[in-house]
Amino acid sequence: MKKLFSLLVLSVITISCNNDDEYTEITKIKVHHYMDTGFVSFFGDLGVINLIQEGDQIGEEEFQNSYQGIRGFEYELGFTHELMVSKTHISDPPQDGSSIRMDLLKVLSKTPASMETEFKIQMTLNSNIDTFFNWVEVDQENNFYLTNSNISINCGDLCSELLNHINNQEQITGVFTHGEEDSYILKEIINE
Repeated sequence: MKKLFSLLVLSVITISCNNDDEYTEITKIKVHHYMDTGFVSFFGDLGVINLIQEGDQIGEEEFQNSYQGIRGFEYELGFTHELMVSKTHISDPPQDGSSIRMDLLKVLSKTPASMETEFKIQMTLNSNIDTFFNWVEVDQENNFYLTNSNISINCGDLCSELLNHINNQEQITGVFTHGEEDSYILKEIINE
């Protein structure tokens, strides 16, 4: 009897899970003028992520991290984009994939950020005494980049200080403005 009851319960759970249908909604998305650093996969890979607001959140001060792209949308650094998208909720997503797929319907606006607009980006993170995450890469010619991106960092007189903080595995945030052609200009280093 217990086996029959367990089998019946398992069958009901399986049927209810399989009956979830995909559905699509139309919504507005606002994409911030800069990309932030973060963990870009379930495996802890480091990279850059878009910051968005959606629906009723548009116009508020806070932006949320967006881990999935918007199909058909070409993001341009230094511009705030307002979009109309279709947002499909996937009932059976791949194990390492998102349960939401967004497709661009229309670009509503594209507004350049002022070159003086400052923004903060986490450059390193000490999650505990044994774990240090670093989003800054330096190539052989001493050019600085954000990990897994084409965003270069113009650190000017702060390059040596930046390298010292990284080599000492200190947790730091950078204050930036936009530069030319996918670059951030480092204005200040905040040691946290």
